[in-house]
Amino acid sequence: MGYIGTFGTETEAPEHHCNSLGTPSWSGMNQRDFTPDLEKDLRRFIKYEASRRGNNDSVQGCIGENIHFFHEQFLAGWPHELWLDCYQRGVLESTAKRKV
Repeated sequence: MGYIGTFGTETEAPEHHCNSLGTPSWSGMNQRDFTPDLEKDLRRFIKYEASRRGNNDSVQGCIGENIHFFHEQFLAGWPHELWLDCYQRGVLESTAKRKV
């Protein structure tokens, strides 16, 4: 799965485009334009993508390479915190699978 994008800023979501999933509706959007539905989509994306990247980084031996995606201040910090949690979950799941 190839993707292109930028890191987010204090006020704007990261720009993101994925070959298989396309461009999310919130990509590059200013936080003042976020609606509850966009936040729901963002939360769903983070849970999937951060876990996937954590898993892949663990398998490839480069843990931490994709640990930051959202600015710590963006949307009062919840996307950044959720990303960190889900990324770490992906790392841990990958490590547990390899030990079995």
